[in-house]
Amino acid sequence: MKSSLLALALLTAAVAQVSAQETTQGQMCAKVAVKPAPVGDAQNRMLSDDAEVADLVGVTKKMITPDQAISAQVVLRAGLLHHAAVEYRRSPTPPMVHTRMAEFFYVLDGEADLILGGTLTNPRCLNSSNLVGDGVERGVSHHVKKGTYILVPENTAHYFTNIDKKQGVTVLDLHVPTPVADQF
Repeated sequence: MKSSLLALALLTAAVAQVSAQETTQGQMCAKVAVKPAPVGDAQNRMLSDDAEVADLVGVTKKMITPDQAISAQVVLRAGLLHHAAVEYRRSPTPPMVHTRMAEFFYVLDGEADLILGGTLTNPRCLNSSNLVGDGVERGVSHHVKKGTYILVPENTAHYFTNIDKKQGVTVLDLHVPTPVADQF
C-alpha cells in the first residue's frame, strides 16, 4: 500500500509538470452552449468491492461489439453528474482534452501506451468542456500496465494507444470536477 501511495504521489508531481504546459485550446469551446444538467433520479451507489468490479469487467468485455473501441459499465454514482466506470479498451479512441475536470485512471488489466500533454491537432469541441482531436503534438508517451495509477489534470491532452492486441486494457475511470483554488 505504501508503494502504491508513493507511486501516486510521484505520478501526481509528474503530471503537475505536464499541466504547466497547458495551451489555450480549452478556451476555444468557451462560447459553446453549456448542456443542461441531466434530469431524473439516478440511484446513488457509494460503495463497491473487488468482486463487483471483476464482474463488471467481465460484462464490459462481453458487451463490446467488433466495431467498438471502448465499452464501459458504471461502478459508482453520486447523483447524475459524478460516477466511476470500468472501461475496456481494445483499440485507441481519439485524443481528448477536458477543460473543466481532471481524470483519474487505475489500470485493472492489460497494457497500453498513454500519451499525456502536448497539443491536440485539429481540435474540435464536442461540447462546452470537451475537445477531441486527430492526434497530439509534443505529447509524452508512458507505458501503463496493471497496477498503474494515472492522474490527468484539466486541459491536458491524453489518449491510450498501442493497446495490447490480445487482452486490451481495462481501467477504472473517475472524472473529477476542478475545485476552486481555496478548497485545499
